[in-house]
Amino acid sequence: MKVLIKNVDENLYRMLKAKATIEGISVSEAINEAIKLWLLNKDLDRIKVIKNKEFWRAVDEGKYALFCDGNFIGGFNSEEEMLEEAKKYRKCYALHKSWIIQEKGELPGVL
Repeated sequence: MKVLIKNVDENLYRMLKAKATIEGISVSEAINEAIKLWLLNKDLDRIKVIKNKEFWRAVDEGKYALFCDGNFIGGFNSEEEMLEEAKKYRKCYALHKSWIIQEKGELPGVL
């Protein structure tokens, strides 16, 4: 997918390009990795607050788990279904195994 990103800090981009070259990867690969790390870091703060077994069971089963306003709402078969349901609440957290899966197919932090 082609994406145009405006207003990128010039010095940061140069450093990114240099580091990617040193690592032997393309800038787009480096950006994809940075996005994954940013998303995972943002989700880790939220994951710590969710101690609901049903939520984690839904994630483990490959469902789109939805936790809104302090309650587990459900596990959904599609992202679209989950997003539609989330519109009914004020503050929601959602998680799907594929969003944070490791290379070995393990979900970090879930027993």
